[in-house]
Amino acid sequence: MPELAPLSLGPFVLSGARALVALALAAGLIVAEVLARRRGHEAEWAWTAVLIGLAAARVGWVVAHPQAYLARPLEALYVWQGGFLAWVGIVAGVAWAPARAPRRGVPRSVVAPPALAAGGAALIALVLLPVAPERPTLDAMNVEVRSLQRSELEPVAAWEGTPTVVNLWATWCGPCRRELPLLVEVAGGRQDVRLALVSQGESEATVRGYLLDEGLPIDDVRIDPARALGAAVDLTGYPTTLFVGADGSVVEVAFGELSRARLLRGMGAIGVPAREARAEDSGS
Repeated sequence: MPELAPLSLGPFVLSGARALVALALAAGLIVAEVLARRRGHEAEWAWTAVLIGLAAARVGWVVAHPQAYLARPLEALYVWQGGFLAWVGIVAGVAWAPARAPRRGVPRSVVAPPALAAGGAALIALVLLPVAPERPTLDAMNVEVRSLQRSELEPVAAWEGTPTVVNLWATWCGPCRRELPLLVEVAGGRQDVRLALVSQGESEATVRGYLLDEGLPIDDVRIDPARALGAAVDLTGYPTTLFVGADGSVVEVAFGELSRARLLRGMGAIGVPAREARAEDSGS
């Protein structure tokens, strides 16, 4: 399946995959509600099937990424960060709905139309939603950003040769603020990967002040007041994270707030192994 382009919600961003799922679920629930009102039944079974499917998809994701959640089990509840196995949710919802509907006095025949509507909406969305543009390599980006640590301009093309996690963010962006400590913890201070936290459209004083207030290091932070790097990668919204291989190619792009599991997966895609959890973190 082609990678879908993200959808911009003001300054924030929704991944194409999440938009597709939202449209499919909305179509299925609308059809279920219409049929329920026409036949004098309730559509409670359909809403519950969606909740069961979402819960199963989340559990499937957590089980598939034990390294990210065993030491920090509460992070399994951070559903706003994303992380769902779609096929697990589909199987759970489809298996549960036919069993639940008859108990609520709803014929099994009523279950099929909402499921077909959801599937049809997903197919239509795949056709109509825009495909993500091809990302340029670092070498092709004639862009410079300013390092806060060294107070000097740094060509983005010079990052080639080392796997790099590039995070495009802003101090006013809530999801950006939440994920910055995670990025610093997991990808910062390593020799086998470069972390580039590139603030977009903000002054050095603003960024320095924010980092000082939050007690975050400046080592990996760059500023890009003109948003030149964002323009070079067709930035849609904040936060956006690019996982760049040592050859300078953009291997993966994550839209929206990162979870620990998504960050580790992206780093693995560019050949960066996950570090073992530190002893002092094991109880958090």
